[in-house]
Amino acid sequence: MDLLARSFPDHLNEIGRLRSSDTVFAQICSDYESLTALLPRDASDPTYSDIVSSLHGLEEEIRQCIETAATRHRTDR
Repeated sequence: MDLLARSFPDHLNEIGRLRSSDTVFAQICSDYESLTALLPRDASDPTYSDIVSSLHGLEEEIRQCIETAATRHRTDR
């Protein structure tokens, strides 16, 4: 969760809630954490751009899930 906290500091509670209730979202977060751990220390490493591109895609998926959950929560009231 620490890795997600850096990218989504304002959404930690929502991420925790969604992770515990949505297996697809939990897998997206797990993939994000796994890829982040693979980032090379050297930015000139050729795998860097592929990993960063994948991370950006996962970040967008996470944002969309958070937005969808927030919208659903507002309409459920």
